[in-house]
Amino acid sequence: MFYHGSRVAPAWRCDMATPDPVLDSAELAWAAGFFDGEGSTIARTYAPRRDHFQLNVTVPQAGDREVPTALLRFQRAMLGMGHITRRTADGVYVLRFSAREEASLVLELLWPSLGQIKRAQATRSIALADGWTARRRPPRKLRPSVPPLAQRSAVEIERAWAAGFLDAEGCFGLNRGKARVRGPVWYRIRVSADQHGVVGEAPEVLVRLQAALGGIGRIHRHGAPDDYKWSAEGRAAIEHVLALTGQWLGDEKRAQAAHSVEKFDAQTRLKGDATHCVRGHPYTRVALRGGRLRRICNPCERLTDRARRAALGIAPRQFTNRARRYTA
Repeated sequence: MFYHGSRVAPAWRCDMATPDPVLDSAELAWAAGFFDGEGSTIARTYAPRRDHFQLNVTVPQAGDREVPTALLRFQRAMLGMGHITRRTADGVYVLRFSAREEASLVLELLWPSLGQIKRAQATRSIALADGWTARRRPPRKLRPSVPPLAQRSAVEIERAWAAGFLDAEGCFGLNRGKARVRGPVWYRIRVSADQHGVVGEAPEVLVRLQAALGGIGRIHRHGAPDDYKWSAEGRAAIEHVLALTGQWLGDEKRAQAAHSVEKFDAQTRLKGDATHCVRGHPYTRVALRGGRLRRICNPCERLTDRARRAALGIAPRQFTNRARRYTA
């Protein structure tokens, strides 16, 4: 079973003042971000004819029984072209642009916002396919007409691209934190995105994502030597990302973010009372810390100092008076 492009409404709009259809450049930027995360361009060859190259543009996405909404949205942004294959055994749907005219037009629409890696991949594939195209008869299939383009600001374009990349590679979720005294493990909330790159060099798309989101978060090694992750932790970071990308972010990721925030807020926060700390020690004194008065517990500070020294490999101090040992 195939889901043909003719069944999908194109991603342009008709205004009352302008009867001609208008294509949104921010929606194309979203599609470019999604393609930077999930898409690929290849010059496909066949065993019987090694000199035959066909330009293929593909975008896979995992889904259940229904075609993922992100693929349908991408197809609409590409003027309804291409077809979506049936779900594979691994639960993946693939949007394919196999016709040479359609594939080249898709790349033209994505090119202004496309990342460097995908541009280089497309350039190599086009060069191989063009060598074959020059030796065969002219294409019979006509390219679809492109509506006028409604321009957006550079900031909107980058945020729409970031939303597309997060829809493809991003994740909103909870990350296991430190064990807490007299309570369950505390989970931190974060948003992240993974990408493979070159060993010792952060991928260009992660650097671009961080810049589009105002420079928040950090990029660090994750797993293999060429595997990198951008992540930002805290409820304020989640709200910041949603505020910048929410206009273009897909329903699935927004629902994922809302679910993560709900689970984060539902955690039981442990704290002491007016006279005792969370461990049950009576407060020792009140001091100015971080610009405000705070209750200080000397036994807890000693425990923290002992843990810090142990992490550095420093042996604990020997106490003559065993009553001074704080272990709980």
